[in-house]
Amino acid sequence: MKLTEKTFDLFQEDGTLLEKNIRFLENGEISGAQHFERQYWSVIGTQIALTNQNKTPSILFACCLEHNDLFIFFGQGTTRSEEKPRYILLERGELERGEDAAPAVADMTPALIILERKLDQIRDTVNLVSQRSTRQSQKIKVLFLIHNISMWDSLHDIYMIMRESDNFEPVVATSPRYFPETQDYQAEEDVHQGLEKEAIPHIRFKNNFDEALQVIKAIGPDIIFRQMPWEVNTPESFQTQNLNFARLCYVPYYGLNILERLTSGEEEEQDFSIDQYFHRMCWRIYCENDLLYQRMKKKALRGGDNIVVSGHPKLDRLWNARKHPAWPIKSEGKKKFRLIWAPHHSVGEGWLDFGTFPQSFGDMLHWAENAPDIEFVLKPHPLLFNALLLYQIFTEAQVEQFKKLWNRLPNTALVEGGDYGPLLAASDAMITEGVSFLAEYQVFYDKPLIFLDSQRHRAFNEIGQKIMRGAYDVTTIAQAQAFIDNYRQEGNDPLHAIRKENFEMMVPWPGQAAKRIVDDIQNHIAL
Repeated sequence: MKLTEKTFDLFQEDGTLLEKNIRFLENGEISGAQHFERQYWSVIGTQIALTNQNKTPSILFACCLEHNDLFIFFGQGTTRSEEKPRYILLERGELERGEDAAPAVADMTPALIILERKLDQIRDTVNLVSQRSTRQSQKIKVLFLIHNISMWDSLHDIYMIMRESDNFEPVVATSPRYFPETQDYQAEEDVHQGLEKEAIPHIRFKNNFDEALQVIKAIGPDIIFRQMPWEVNTPESFQTQNLNFARLCYVPYYGLNILERLTSGEEEEQDFSIDQYFHRMCWRIYCENDLLYQRMKKKALRGGDNIVVSGHPKLDRLWNARKHPAWPIKSEGKKKFRLIWAPHHSVGEGWLDFGTFPQSFGDMLHWAENAPDIEFVLKPHPLLFNALLLYQIFTEAQVEQFKKLWNRLPNTALVEGGDYGPLLAASDAMITEGVSFLAEYQVFYDKPLIFLDSQRHRAFNEIGQKIMRGAYDVTTIAQAQAFIDNYRQEGNDPLHAIRKENFEMMVPWPGQAAKRIVDDIQNHIAL
């Protein structure tokens, strides 16, 4: 449909004719319009706006119906009054048949009521755009929307640099995250408590998410950082289609993408690591190095025009954690060997398929019971215990029973969530099934890394193949124990040099990633 080739009549919802035989001209004027508030037109996103000569919208049309090859638009006024006027724009052909338009227009009122909520959101967005055009402050407003505290380390340093800058006005807001086993949004309190511990000021969005979206628009951010590309992880109000009034930015929550695909589909399938709707709508996506950038360009339908090579703040924080190691097990006398066990959450079938916890937890518990000279810290993926419940592998009682059995030993500890860099820095070795730790632990390249291979997982991409050259591959806990025993006795670690090469590939500018991201935003945003 080409709007400029059609003629319309404008009605109120009760059928009152307001404008007759109006046409939308190519120069943005409306021919035939009598009221000064609707003598011009423009397109805002996917909406048609009737405006005055200053381009201030008076009516927004958000929905279009087609009937007998003719078009009918439904709209709402932009005034802030309690009574929100609603309008109907009918293509002129409907009336040339001699029909009375008023009854037909009045019958459309229920459809307009259904649209009211959507139009309110659109109106808030238009007001936000209008405010930006007249605001005096030149500070860049940035909203960090945080739903998982364990992933905050990817954004923490960016926020801290902005907080100290005269050019930025950062705001942090909390949100719950989705729990598939209960099919609702929970754990906002965990995010709140985590930010409290770091003395990070923040707004709390615990519920009433439509109202929360109104608050966000009132804040008027120029930039919004969201933690994950998966829409289901956040409430609908915080999903991409409702946040694209601002420039969306994304720093991956994991240290490095090392997988060719996330599911077991064909080679041609959509690459969920870079080509979801969220990725396509982002103003900026920041990646670790040029090798990953080249891969992302090939996989992204958008072609990579929004991808910037910056390094990764998460990997920098891990590197800097060497300065302040912390170990949760306190023991007297000679230091014991410190081993991290980091199982993955993909214990079901069809999604990544790295997890081996149901097969390995008994052997790990037995090893810890019989090796008092080794300290074992269990660092599970944040979703592991939820996944065990979701796939009905464990019951809640069995999960709690395992935790009690593990925590009862003097040489074991369970660490969940939070900033784990100091933990990794204090350890001597790690056993993991993947995925993120296979790359992240190699930041500590002087420590051996053991990959507990499920032998059914998704394939590694070119970068992942490089990463895996730095890890010792085993398929059983017995093999892992044999390697650790040999390493402790002989000190043999032939993959040390490869892990150092991998570190240099992953972290091209040590300690500089957050600053590079902040500088890129400041240099390229146009307020």
